[in-house]
Amino acid sequence: MAKIMEHEAEIVEICAEEKRIEAEMIVSSACGACKAKEICGKSESQRRRVTIYNDNPERYQVGQQITVYIEEVMGIKAVAYSYIAPFLLMLLVLFVTNPLGELVSGLSALGACALYYVVLAFFRKRLEKVIVFRIKPPYLS
Repeated sequence: MAKIMEHEAEIVEICAEEKRIEAEMIVSSACGACKAKEICGKSESQRRRVTIYNDNPERYQVGQQITVYIEEVMGIKAVAYSYIAPFLLMLLVLFVTNPLGELVSGLSALGACALYYVVLAFFRKRLEKVIVFRIKPPYLS
């Protein structure tokens, strides 16, 4: 079985027609488990909203506590799409346009990165179907 990453979440919205559940989870930074976090003052956590597509959303209720998970492979895909691919694109454009001068090269690389994120936003709905969170059944907890 693939490795999974789990988070506790609370259901905040259910849309039965779209078979979609919106849940909020509290994501802690790496400092969250550190024993010196009170002294350091750098510990932080934030609420993150995730969309879960489920065939039976009527089983759940708003306010219900659930465990959501994502396979590690999907997390790696998300990192690759959002950070690694644009970085490599910027490097490629920098090297290709380098003979045109530093200013043109730098602006071209930034423009290519901005264009990449616009295209990524355009395909957001398709990516939401590929990189998915799931609800862990209570009997597997």
